[in-house]
Amino acid sequence: MQFLSKTVLKKFINQEISSVGFDEGYIEHAVKKHLFISIKIFDVTPSQASIIKQTALSCDCDCAVNRGVIDCSVSFSNCILSGTVSQLTNVAKKLASQPFSLSKLSDVILQQIEIELKPKKRTKIMGILNLTPNSFSDGGEFVEIDKAINHAIDMIEAGADIIDIGAQSTKPHADLVSVVYEIEKVTPIVTALKTAFPHIEISVDTMTLACAKAAIEAGADIINDVSFLSNPEFVNICAHENKKLVIMHSKGDAKTMDNLCDYDNLIDEIYSEIYKKAQFALENGLNRESVIIDVGFGFAKNIGQNFELLKRINEFKSMGYPILAGLSRKRFMQDVINTKEPKDADFVSAVAAFYLMQNDIDYIRVHNVELTSQALKLNDRLF
Repeated sequence: MQFLSKTVLKKFINQEISSVGFDEGYIEHAVKKHLFISIKIFDVTPSQASIIKQTALSCDCDCAVNRGVIDCSVSFSNCILSGTVSQLTNVAKKLASQPFSLSKLSDVILQQIEIELKPKKRTKIMGILNLTPNSFSDGGEFVEIDKAINHAIDMIEAGADIIDIGAQSTKPHADLVSVVYEIEKVTPIVTALKTAFPHIEISVDTMTLACAKAAIEAGADIINDVSFLSNPEFVNICAHENKKLVIMHSKGDAKTMDNLCDYDNLIDEIYSEIYKKAQFALENGLNRESVIIDVGFGFAKNIGQNFELLKRINEFKSMGYPILAGLSRKRFMQDVINTKEPKDADFVSAVAAFYLMQNDIDYIRVHNVELTSQALKLNDRLF
């Protein structure tokens, strides 16, 4: 007898189980036996690692640890804990009664499972409105208020859910504009757009607290902090005013970031640094629903590192926060088609945006809203 077989994609496991005639009332429970997850746990002691591994094996899971755990020749080990949702839930339950603070790890594993099972949401498009005279892509094009507003309207009509307004260029080696200039450029646009399009969220891209405050007073919904919380007061003002805050990973500033691309472990270091900043935000009054994280494509990352981040951006969803990705027209996008003209990279940026949509990234920050909106329409058909 010849058997026909195929693999089933994780995102379709629910409907595939249903299609074989499985009991509909039991599908939700059954899915947990078919969804496989691998969780990385950082910096546990040999004693903790040994208990985690033995507990995993007792639940038919597995746990990869440093070879030095067995003879305590290492002080700490990372662990890769792998199993189905059902198996990992059993691991978490058993760890809840174990010593060495492992009851806390039980909660962490259950939280990871909850994040994995969270329903997917439609990606939102954030249209970029540069009011800068020296932006890398369209600097000087929309400095005048009428041109800026008309461009914002064009992006909204093309499908933008959010308009991200900025008057300070963050391209490498860019000079800073004055705070007064920034506020004078940003606030009239925020007011005009919120008045005309109250359903559209307005984000302001800034590194200065004074501009953030002025933008919120003018009606901004989101503060997009590209300084990686270099000023902790960004958290306080967003918490007080109940506004969303984008925490974007970066190092140094526009003049130094290209020299700060050294990482021992790119993904883990950026993950850890963003996690700490987000935890700081929660501990200082910002609610979890108001935190948006951004891995910071192009900020203290070289071309290869940017592509590594793009390939593995899904891992950052483990924190449980919405993710914003901004790679439109950036140098590593230009590198794909061997051009130094940012606008030439619109198509490849739209392709990258489609990849991000397929990976359920929450927000995509783009220059060409029309192309990205077309990609989103295709993604909707495949959702």
